[in-house]
This record gives sequence, C-alpha cells and structure tokens, in this order.
Amino acid sequence: MTSIQTILIALSLLICIFASVAFRSRLLYRLLAVFFFLVATGLVMFPNATTVIANHLGVGRGTDLLFYIGFLAGIHGFLLLYIRTRRLEQKMTDEVRAIALRDARRLGS
Repeated sequence: MTSIQTILIALSLLICIFASVAFRSRLLYRLLAVFFFLVATGLVMFPNATTVIANHLGVGRGTDLLFYIGFLAGIHGFLLLYIRTRRLEQKMTDEVRAIALRDARRLGS
C-alpha cells in the first residue's frame, strides 16, 4: 500500500467518524456514511476498479466517472441546502407574522 492510499483511507475514516457524530440519531445516515467509507476504501485499494466500472457504463475513464458523480452529488447537495433554507425562511416569516399579530391584538385591547 502506498502512502497516498494510507492517507486517503485515514481521511475517509475521519469523515465517516465525523458523519457518525453529526448524524448521531439518524441510523440510516450513519449506515450510509459507513457504506461510503467502505466504497471509498475499496476504490482507493483498487484504483483500476473505477475504470472497469466506467467502461461498463460507457464512460472512457474512471476519473471522468468520479467527476460526473461528484458533480451530480454537488448539485444535489446544493438543492437540498436551498430547499432547507427556503423552509427555514418560511418558518421564520410565519413566526414573525404570528408574533406581530399577537402584539397588535394585545396593544389594541
């Protein structure tokens, strides 16, 4: 095993541990973090596997396949964060509106 493989496996283990701590009450997310750790370890240990998988999917190189997957995952993550921000803004608007109406009723009495 080369030094870069050791570093990459150690970093993916740290990410898995961080994800497990961050998602402490969500079993599905914790299992997903472990799954990604195992996949990352397998791909680091056997780097030619990405090329084999890419060729079966009709992509020329494994690097290109990983780039496409990473790009789509980034867009997905961005959209999830955007939707969450919009929901939080709507909740905040509803709370401020309810407080304003309550205070207006109290002042009007």
